[in-house]
Amino acid sequence: MSISLDTLGTGLAGMQHMRGWSGGSVLGAGLNLGMRLVIVGVVAHALRHKDDPRYAGKAIGTRGLTVVAASLLVPALQLTIRRGERYPLATDSLYLSIFALDLAGNFGDLYDRHKHFDLIPHFHGTGAASVVLAILLRRPLLAGIGIAQIAHVGLEAQEYYSDVLFGLRNVRGTWDTVNDLLAGAAGSIVYAWIAHRLWRRR
Repeated sequence: MSISLDTLGTGLAGMQHMRGWSGGSVLGAGLNLGMRLVIVGVVAHALRHKDDPRYAGKAIGTRGLTVVAASLLVPALQLTIRRGERYPLATDSLYLSIFALDLAGNFGDLYDRHKHFDLIPHFHGTGAASVVLAILLRRPLLAGIGIAQIAHVGLEAQEYYSDVLFGLRNVRGTWDTVNDLLAGAAGSIVYAWIAHRLWRRR
């Protein structure tokens, strides 16, 4: 899967290949904006309701401020080193979906109500990150997978040590961490395969 990421980006973003505002681009922009509103809205709600059982002991509000900043990565790149290039709407939306899914899961109390719900955001988040990182860094898919896996391990370590040091409740046991890592590895493989297929069709 060592393929040209310029070409891969074109393949993945086939749905955003438009000149002017077509119906598809308006829908894509609306979806993108909607996910940004979800991210900001849930973080603001968590900051205002710190004792809400959905957020208590998870540092959602504080951690969410970092998420809001991170969600601006693609626009920041577009205003600096990617200035003049077509805005990668599909790539940005895929990136935003990582944070929107996680925060929506907390808002809907899905993590606490459904024991294995967290496997979904770990699968999607790591898989989406593999593709997004490869495109943004213009590196082969395998490089994106490797970076995403390292980042995922770092995230799991952060969750574990924040529980130990600050008394949070993000990790429910060794089985939880292992299953999250396995879900992330599976997500990377599946999403990279899908991206590769899209590239081949282009």
